[in-house]
Amino acid sequence: MATVHHMSKRQVPRKVKLAVLAFVLFGLALGGWLLYRHDKIVHTDVQVIGHAGSGFMSPFNPFNPLPSNSMASILQAVEEHSADGVEVDVQLTQDGVPVLYHDPTLESSTAATGFIDDLSANEVIGLKYTGGFGYDLFQDEEIITLEAMLQRFATYPELPYLHLDLRNQKPERHLNYAQTLLAMLRKYNYPVQQLVFISPNPDFLMAFREVEPQAQLMLDTGGSFDEALQTIQKYKLQGICANGRNVSEAQVQQAKALGLQVALFGGKSRSRIAKMINMQPDAIQVDNVAAARDLLE
Repeated sequence: MATVHHMSKRQVPRKVKLAVLAFVLFGLALGGWLLYRHDKIVHTDVQVIGHAGSGFMSPFNPFNPLPSNSMASILQAVEEHSADGVEVDVQLTQDGVPVLYHDPTLESSTAATGFIDDLSANEVIGLKYTGGFGYDLFQDEEIITLEAMLQRFATYPELPYLHLDLRNQKPERHLNYAQTLLAMLRKYNYPVQQLVFISPNPDFLMAFREVEPQAQLMLDTGGSFDEALQTIQKYKLQGICANGRNVSEAQVQQAKALGLQVALFGGKSRSRIAKMINMQPDAIQVDNVAAARDLLE
């Protein structure tokens, strides 16, 4: 009779197992510390504004499958996470309907193509957002109008603050854009004190001043902070909006000393949001409203 030989599995020493377990636990603890570490909050008088709603699609810290400027993203920021308001990107279709969308062209976040200001409202409104399989499993959002958001806000006991990022590719439409947007806001009795109009183009902002002299106008700067301050003073604007990564506390205080409102955008991690808060701006447009709220409590 043949002898059957049984191969025994190689035994991993107990000390090795414990070492691996300790390494894994250390990694988890370090990861948790990195996620939650932040500077001590020394300033709490700041408005928390949801950046394009609840920010932009992100795989981590936090996972966010919701498209920017979508209804679900906006409502999550305001209704679930208690943002003081939202920043949204507003574009005007060829036939004059304000819609919420970040980029000039549709191909960045939908299956369609073309510039929004070259297309009719029927060609834009209701287009499905696409973010890829990993995101689309968790979202079924579509492009909405500014009015759809205003209709929802009209049901609230208090209206949220609105930071309106003005996007227009055609300078000849500046005045028409301003007239159309302000007519819509007036239709819903939105207080001008709770509105901020933001653009990197001071001439575009001047169109809003022409239509509404009390409009709060804020220059969006992606370049030199000092040059932006000079432009603001030249056009007598009310504020500056800057990337929180690109400015210092001293620059924020310089702007505030000139009587300007300061809004900083960006910030997803707790450490970044804490740094922005401690620079003492008037408002932060954050991609993680829940973290900002938690830090300020």
